Amino acid sequence: MNVAGAAFSPPKKRSAKHFSVEDKTGILNIFKAYSEDNPEVSKTDKVEFTAKAAGVSIPSVYKILREYTEVHELHSPKKYYRPRAILDNIDSGTKSILRRLLHSFFERNEPPTLSKVLAVLHEDEDLPNLKRTTLWKLIKEIGFRFEKRSRNSVLREKDEIITWRRRFLREIRKYREEGRKLYFLDETWVNAGHTVSKVWKDTTILTPRQAFINGLSTGLKDPSGKGNRLIVLHIGSEDGFVEEGLLCFESKKTGDYHEEMTSEVFEKWFMEIVTHLDEQSVIIMDNASYHSRKSEKNTKHQYEKS
Repeated sequence: MNVAGAAFSPPKKRSAKHFSVEDKTGILNIFKAYSEDNPEVSKTDKVEFTAKAAGVSIPSVYKILREYTEVHELHSPKKYYRPRAILDNIDSGTKSILRRLLHSFFERNEPPTLSKVLAVLHEDEDLPNLKRTTLWKLIKEIGFRFEKRSRNSVLREKDEIITWRRRFLREIRKYREEGRKLYFLDETWVNAGHTVSKVWKDTTILTPRQAFINGLSTGLKDPSGKGNRLIVLHIGSEDGFVEEGLLCFESKKTGDYHEEMTSEVFEKWFMEIVTHLDEQSVIIMDNASYHSRKSEKNTKHQYEKS
């Protein structure tokens, strides 16, 4: 076989450890053929020719020759198998338990953080002992997505509400024309749940009916969360909040904050705050029950008892 005058494509350098038996055999045959036709050429020149002809590096040719010389046989490269990830070993039953665990947090209206979920999983000896990163991947694998919370609200109004707003706006315009100062007051509550901006959402639950059939939930309600709760009441005008107007205290109950924001609490605060407001001013508030307690209620009750 005369290959001295053959034309070769530009060499493509490859590492010998990736060569198959067929590749190694072809390289070895080029070396043998060139050696038989050119016995007077040095081994170095033969290796350089073979490397150029086969498109491999010179060290690769030497390695193949050494392998053949030592064992008189060529071998394919060893295959390295990636160990199965722990996610591959988690069965469908465990995934179902994890899904229901996350929805149990939703039913309590509590954001399921990784720390909380891991704490519950570690209490059950029959469940795998997962790490945070593995749990994160597993939650995403079963169809949850960690996303920023949003409220998709639709405003629906009755005709009487529209009429009430028009009357309110007309009265406010009249007070402004009279030069009277307007004060607005309201109350709210704040707890630890308000600090959570992202939560886990089950993307496989598309409708409330589907959640009901599967015995799951539709996710967290707004607002949500556990922890200490503060009740806040304040009043202000276009000039800002009234300096002495803040009422803030810690709630002792976990239900509706209206249980502690009572008429007695509101009236005591209100009677004090009016002394700090401008004369002939207008105070605007909503129609919460403790904003409009009837003083005749107790009197009527006394008449009935007598």
